[in-house]
Amino acid sequence: MASSEATDQVEEFTIGILRAGSMLFGVASDLIEDLPEDAFPGEDTAAVVIEMLVGTIRTAVESADPQDLERATELLAMACDRVLEHLRLAVALRQRMDAGDGDGQARIFG
Repeated sequence: MASSEATDQVEEFTIGILRAGSMLFGVASDLIEDLPEDAFPGEDTAAVVIEMLVGTIRTAVESADPQDLERATELLAMACDRVLEHLRLAVALRQRMDAGDGDGQARIFG
């Protein structure tokens, strides 16, 4: 039972990452594109938008234990690193499969 609960939590975590990333990217990019060039004279609009997001998110998590925030940041980084690692492995496997063994036949396995 614990294994399926852990799987459900991982699925929930993954969906949470995707939703948050998509939403935050959309909000940030829309603001950066839609704000007039002179909205923040002398400042980089993207930097200002990111500062605004940090300030808003701070109000939601500032009461959290700093160790919890550090751990959450580590988990996000580990998840992203693993996705990239597996994509690289998949590309390498695909390249090996496509290379074949010189007789015109490609491998159909790793």
